[in-house]
Amino acid sequence: MEGMEACVVCAALNNPESSRDLWIHEDDLVLLAHVPPSNATAIDAYPGHLLLVPRRHVERPGAVTDDEAQRIGLWIARASRMLESALGAEHVYIARLGDGWAHLHVHIIPRYAGTPERYRGLNVRDWPGVARCDRAKSAAIAEQLRQAWASLSAERPLV
Repeated sequence: MEGMEACVVCAALNNPESSRDLWIHEDDLVLLAHVPPSNATAIDAYPGHLLLVPRRHVERPGAVTDDEAQRIGLWIARASRMLESALGAEHVYIARLGDGWAHLHVHIIPRYAGTPERYRGLNVRDWPGVARCDRAKSAAIAEQLRQAWASLSAERPLV
């Protein structure tokens, strides 16, 4: 597929050791991961900001297969439950922007208690009242969410 050679998402999927500490779930169709800080020394990641991506290079929602669409929807719901149970999110935003990367990705962003109204919606990440994460903290949150999923799935077995 055109554009795949330079795709930052495909590169990360093909080199998992560089980012596996941030991965929360992976299967044959999708990957769910915590968004890293902007660079190795930055402390600017928003805690609990997740990305859900199809493993196959696909650029727009209309191009996903039915199986991919079902799995994306399933993991949006699961990620929301994890953010609520493990991190205390009072609301979870779901957004697909698609302007920065030519690989479909869905943002799953928690809103925490006390967030002022002017920082709601996509502005939630701008709220200065949330402590930012470095790489280690982002990885620790990913681990916390993996553990939350293990607990949630034990309580609510798949049928």
